[in-house]
Amino acid sequence: MEWLRRALTIVESAMTNSAMTDSAMTAAPATEPFVTATRENGVLWLTLNRPQRRNPLSTEMIAALSQSIAAGNQDPTVKVMIIAGSGPAFSAGHDLAEIQRRADEEYTAWQARVRQLLAACAAMMNSILHSPKAVIASVQGIASAAGCQLVSACDLAIASDEATFCTPGVNIGVFCTTPLVGIGRNLSRKHALEMALTGEQFDAATAERFGLINRHVPASSLRTATSSLAEKIASRSPESIARGKSTFYRQVEMPLDEAFALANQVMLDNLTSEGDAKEGIDAFFDKRAPQWGE
Repeated sequence: MEWLRRALTIVESAMTNSAMTDSAMTAAPATEPFVTATRENGVLWLTLNRPQRRNPLSTEMIAALSQSIAAGNQDPTVKVMIIAGSGPAFSAGHDLAEIQRRADEEYTAWQARVRQLLAACAAMMNSILHSPKAVIASVQGIASAAGCQLVSACDLAIASDEATFCTPGVNIGVFCTTPLVGIGRNLSRKHALEMALTGEQFDAATAERFGLINRHVPASSLRTATSSLAEKIASRSPESIARGKSTFYRQVEMPLDEAFALANQVMLDNLTSEGDAKEGIDAFFDKRAPQWGE
């Protein structure tokens, strides 16, 4: 498709205004993992590890991140997960070079391949929302298109004051409809559409004002600030966080009366359980630190 070839040219010549990744840059060695995992005090750091490519959400990256999230979900020693990016970008979004139609590829095969990529990406975003653990985005650089969507999918987000955010598909004729699913649930409609309709980059202060991130900090403080937030959450009851997070995302899409009915039932179950709620209340009256279950 001629428009897609032109889009690639635009991306490669003006990456800072791009929705996607510069596929012409040198790729990391095949032996390097797409996502690196490190643990600190119950916190699992998952770092996108294709800095030369600006951490594109390619098929391989999506698969690696999905597997890492699933592994974190299953590990009782992991209380919080942090998604970070290596290099100058958090994630520049999908890789146009992967999406482009191959010379010998039938149209139906091309469409099926792109559909599969988009479905895998949506499933990965959903896996963050449905994770029983809190998931925090730590954004050090540009988060563009699907990369911005990844920020919106996380429960919380801390950004460097050098980070920028954009949904610039409109600049190359590809409106960012899928990123707007998550972004439109974080931001007001007018702010979400301002991002999508202009395709412009917004700084971290504006992203905070829009509601896309919780706060921004100096670049030198990003890791410390993110770790501090994660460790605070990690010290809380994992049982209550799993229940509470699930309930929040369910009720927020419901009519008010249904939302109260669901929230009341979950609160009742919590207050009358023999699990962490009982331990927490007992510890409060005993004036001691609670001992949470796994």
